[in-house]
Amino acid sequence: MPLPLVILLPGTDGTAAFFSGLTKALETECEVRCLTYPQTGDQSYAALGQLLLPQIPTDRDYVLLGESFGGPLAVWLATQATRPPVKLILGATFAASPFGLLGRAVSPLIPLARFIPLRRWQIRLMLFNGGHAAWATRIFDKTYGLDRRTLLARVISVLTCDMRGALASFNGPVLCLNAAKDRLLPPWLPRHISKQDNIRVIDLSLPHMMFQAAPQSLATTYILPFVREEVTSRPLSPQEAL
Repeated sequence: MPLPLVILLPGTDGTAAFFSGLTKALETECEVRCLTYPQTGDQSYAALGQLLLPQIPTDRDYVLLGESFGGPLAVWLATQATRPPVKLILGATFAASPFGLLGRAVSPLIPLARFIPLRRWQIRLMLFNGGHAAWATRIFDKTYGLDRRTLLARVISVLTCDMRGALASFNGPVLCLNAAKDRLLPPWLPRHISKQDNIRVIDLSLPHMMFQAAPQSLATTYILPFVREEVTSRPLSPQEAL
């Protein structure tokens, strides 16, 4: 019996550009589809979700995987789709803003950040903990051409989001992969992932961009077994995490 379709929802960039390694690893056993977000217009989760709903299957089983910014969007889609996903995977993400009331308070000031220059070293330091220079350059080159106002509008969505109720209402299996070495969203910040029988949380010694840093290991050790209902809690070895 074939495995369900796996639908990938990207992070703040909103493109499928950074899912190449994960897609290749997953396609050894299942079909993969990467969704993208519009680079103009309303960037709230509800608005993006409404635009993506027509791309969600109504005639076959599928699994939603949301990375970072895409996590709350995956939760929204999972509870709004005509045919819900059979499973949900959340990676380096959250159900509600990790920054709480402070995030909401500073959100009106976020548009001013468009005047702050973005550097490659910042991406490498915050997203890859100083490693993966090639990936940092690739991300810089891609995001440099995107409208900063759109990217910052997504940051505001992060700071003001709350999908805790939606996640609690989803009854299917959920696998939450936390980046325990996350510098962008340090592990001491709350992810607001509730303790439910259908939710499994695994902390991994990886940076924020976990699906770029270790796509093969994550696919073979966690994602594909979860899709096959063979979830393991074995931690990544230092060699796998490189």
